Amino acid sequence: MNCKDIQNQLIDYIDHNLDQETYQKIETHLKSCESCTNDLQELQTVFEAIKNDNSSRELPDKSLQMNFEEMLKKEKEILNDPKIVSLSSQTKNPWKTALQIAATIALVFSGYFYGKLENTASLSEEMAVLEKEKYQMKQTMTISLIENESASKRLQAVNYAEEFDKPGNDILNALINKMHYDDHTNVRLAAAEALVKFSDTEMVRKALINALDIEQDPGIQIELIQILVSIQEKRAVPSMEKLLQKEETPNYVKDQVKIGLPSLI
Repeated sequence: MNCKDIQNQLIDYIDHNLDQETYQKIETHLKSCESCTNDLQELQTVFEAIKNDNSSRELPDKSLQMNFEEMLKKEKEILNDPKIVSLSSQTKNPWKTALQIAATIALVFSGYFYGKLENTASLSEEMAVLEKEKYQMKQTMTISLIENESASKRLQAVNYAEEFDKPGNDILNALINKMHYDDHTNVRLAAAEALVKFSDTEMVRKALINALDIEQDPGIQIELIQILVSIQEKRAVPSMEKLLQKEETPNYVKDQVKIGLPSLI
């Protein structure tokens, strides 16, 4: 196994989703490879932050004192530089750059919190700015994981995306893309279920209808029918009627349409 093979399986390694032989090979590699070990630690840090957004904040060591405004300006420049942060699926390990920036922002926050503790009004205002930066970074990392080559990692990222209360359009578009076009049925199904939480937005409601038009898997068709009925999306009626008219539609899918259609008409 080379470093690229190891990096592509680090999330499965963290989640213990590997067979024993592969797990042992990765463990052996990590003992002798500092780069892959650092990648592993970065991923563990990010997943912990995503799962525990309200973790306690301790006062940092005095060595972390710094000029907050200058460091934040540098981080914003990094975030806005397209040469540094790319969400393209062709980018090698797109999450790595995002993780490095997130770690720096976390360090900035620690130093800032120490230096500004006595100024309550300023602290409150600047903390709000940092929370916004942190939230945007979490979205960036989640989108990067959604575009991962591994189906299990994409599935995990979809579950992370569902945890956002008010996701940006980038997150919603990424979920919609997975629901429509992912090669794996489990990922498409999970994306559809995640989008239910955000069905108060027009783009999501239209995307759910489109998904029913193009989906071929009967199990996902049934899930989409149930979702559209539950959110009372009357514009889905023509799509459901088409399923009834198609000879290739399984009878149990047609039965689901017949159950839900009356409540929309």
